[in-house]
Amino acid sequence: MLNLTVSEVAKITGAESAAQTEVAVRELCSLEEAREGGICYLTSLEKTDLLKDLKASALIVPEEAKGKELPFAGALLYAKNPEWAFILLMKYVDAQHTKHTPGIHPTAVISTSAKLGENVSVGAYTVIEDGAVVGEGTVIFPQCYIGKNVTIGKNCYIYPQVVIREECVLKDYVILQAGAKIGSDGFGFTFHDGRHQKIPQIGNVVLGNDVEVQSNSCVDRAKISSTYIGDNTKIDNLVQVGHNVKVGMSSIMCAQVGVAGTTDIGNGVILAGQVGLAGHMTIGDRAQVGAQSGVMTSIPAGQVYFGYPAMPQREAFKQQAMLRKLPELYKEFRAAQKQAAELKNLSFFGKLKKLLGL
Repeated sequence: MLNLTVSEVAKITGAESAAQTEVAVRELCSLEEAREGGICYLTSLEKTDLLKDLKASALIVPEEAKGKELPFAGALLYAKNPEWAFILLMKYVDAQHTKHTPGIHPTAVISTSAKLGENVSVGAYTVIEDGAVVGEGTVIFPQCYIGKNVTIGKNCYIYPQVVIREECVLKDYVILQAGAKIGSDGFGFTFHDGRHQKIPQIGNVVLGNDVEVQSNSCVDRAKISSTYIGDNTKIDNLVQVGHNVKVGMSSIMCAQVGVAGTTDIGNGVILAGQVGLAGHMTIGDRAQVGAQSGVMTSIPAGQVYFGYPAMPQREAFKQQAMLRKLPELYKEFRAAQKQAAELKNLSFFGKLKKLLGL
């Protein structure tokens, strides 16, 4: 629940409030579910028909709505980007929900050699091992494990049941959602003397500033050196990132993506759901790969790929169109086969008459 006035909403969002600045705002809501006390937003004036029966108390609209009559009786706020203004309001609400009183729960087990910055919060039954460093303002929820010599930056959020193995590094403003696993051994084995022999994984994982790894995703430690996730990259639920992978800045990996080891992924790359990447390849900056694609070779910068095996999207769509025509083409092929068989059984003059339609 909120307890704001329209004028306070304007300060938070940077929007310009018109009349009715003291109208109370108690909750955020969608246009479809708006009710009294709620605030919602409209992205385009082409959608004003949605306002006829709108029961919200306040509405954020595009700046170009100034001076125009809208079929809405509540308070109006004008923003250059109404959606972003609404997101800023959501951030305000989220900050209230996630605010934690600094302190260490009595059941937490923290090594005497670990170093915790100011205003750190550590939840129940969390373990922090020798030599770990936790930056100021970081919140560690219950039942987490922070391994030896782990470094965590400032203002990070480590949600319940996260594991961060030894030597790994998280920079500032990192978010690890519940159940994320950072720094497990990479999948490294060699076949020797008739058995799969484990290759020690003695590297680490480095997560850049403002990285988010969501629930039950795994980022494996490097065999040597570091598995690296660049600043502002976002990793969805159930993603597997193999050892020695390098990911650039502001890339996106959607749910169930699997990245095999020693793959280099550039800046601004988008991997849609269930994309699989074979190892030892390069995905160029701003490349995009469509859902359920299997990438077997490197992708140049800026290209859009799709399919299994993945190929340029235009080519993949052409192949899909051809596949849909296969039943019709098969019928034509069978008819041609039948006609050829009939011709084969005719005499020379019979074949000539057949071909001439006589």
